[in-house]
Formats: sequence, structure tokens, C-alpha cells
Amino acid sequence: MHQEIYVTSFYFAKGNTKKSYPRRIETSEGKQINFIEEGLRCVVQKGQELIEIFTMSDGQITYRIGHQQRGNEWLLLSTQ
Repeated sequence: MHQEIYVTSFYFAKGNTKKSYPRRIETSEGKQINFIEEGLRCVVQKGQELIEIFTMSDGQITYRIGHQQRGNEWLLLSTQ
């Protein structure tokens, strides 16, 4: 899939952590998707690069989102 998206809102995880998660995204076609606050976050190292993978849900569909810190690029990787 690898579709470019825009993260328009974030939330911070509960507890003493400062980790942020996408709350709302917008696709290049203008579709907005709002997530519930129970997402998963995984950091993967690819060579010298760190990539964050988020697994988020809107309550019906699960979305896998990738974030490359260099260049601040967000991609919709898959949906289920």
C-alpha cells in the first residue's frame, strides 16, 4: 500500500511516558480517520535509520502506519 498520509492530531500515552501516537490522519484524497487511544508502537532499525511502526484502530479497521524520523514522512502501510 505505502500511501503518503498526514498526521493532523496526536495524543500522549497514559502514565509517565512522553510517547506520542497519531490520533487523526488524513489521506492524500482528503479522507480523515480518527483513532481510538489504544495503539501499539514499535521502533525498528533499518541500517542507520529508525522507523516507528504504529498499529492503530478506528474501532472497526486496523491501520499500520510508518514514520521515518528523517524527513518526517508518514506512510499508511496496510489496513485490516
